[in-house]
Amino acid sequence: MKELRLAFSSLGCPSYSVEQIVESATAFGYRGVSLRTVRGESMLPSLDEFSPRTIGKTASLFAKAGVEVVCVSSGVRFTSPEAGERDKQLAIAGQYLDIASALGSKYVRVFGGPYPPDADRKSTTAHIVEGFRGACALAEAKGLSIILETHDSFSRGDSALALLRAVDRENLVVVWDILHSLRFGESFTETWAHIGPYIRHVHIKDSLIFGPEGFDIKLLGRGTIPIREALLLLLEKGYEGLLEFEWEKGWHPEVEGPEIAFPHAVGYIEALWQELSRGGA
Repeated sequence: MKELRLAFSSLGCPSYSVEQIVESATAFGYRGVSLRTVRGESMLPSLDEFSPRTIGKTASLFAKAGVEVVCVSSGVRFTSPEAGERDKQLAIAGQYLDIASALGSKYVRVFGGPYPPDADRKSTTAHIVEGFRGACALAEAKGLSIILETHDSFSRGDSALALLRAVDRENLVVVWDILHSLRFGESFTETWAHIGPYIRHVHIKDSLIFGPEGFDIKLLGRGTIPIREALLLLLEKGYEGLLEFEWEKGWHPEVEGPEIAFPHAVGYIEALWQELSRGGA
């Protein structure tokens, strides 16, 4: 990574409008954002801001401010045993790809998803693979990529790699959430060894108590996630993407607001980055 470039997820400011998201990015020194929630809505295609009629105006707000839309983050997953539901999910992926294309974003996030408790694992895996291949085909037609997050049943790098290989599409890449791989027992170096060549985006967050059953949310530096170790690894490996601070305010309304969490994250990551760049291990 030649320079530190930071992004945040709009999940950290779930009630904000597009204008407020852009204002926050410029005010706090973020170069990009990932779109997950806007004005309290996580189903972005339902919002007028992302309709064909007005998305040009939305794109111009980001462009004029010099804020990159790093990723358009859907909740799409293909784990349902019902073909009709999987078709619906694929159609939603298509809508998100339309949004990403119009906003100049390269990626749409799609979840591998959790395996349903009572579902047949082999058939569910086949459904997931088929769904990702369909999404990748839609993305390829637009010159975009589908990005798989290390999350749910695919939190570990080894499980994510197995899915990547099964889908076997060049435009399927990875966003590495450093918390999820760690809480399922995989070290940062192990994760990188599995999926390093596929990683295009990284989520940074902190937690004090975490494990396979769940996790809490803490401001950066106030948990026990070895963020320094993750940044050092990325620096050593020459990672060139953005670092995204993912503050899950949308799912955990009790945590601090974006006016506290966003500037705090910038200060924390910048200080660590400068120290590591000077050779401090």
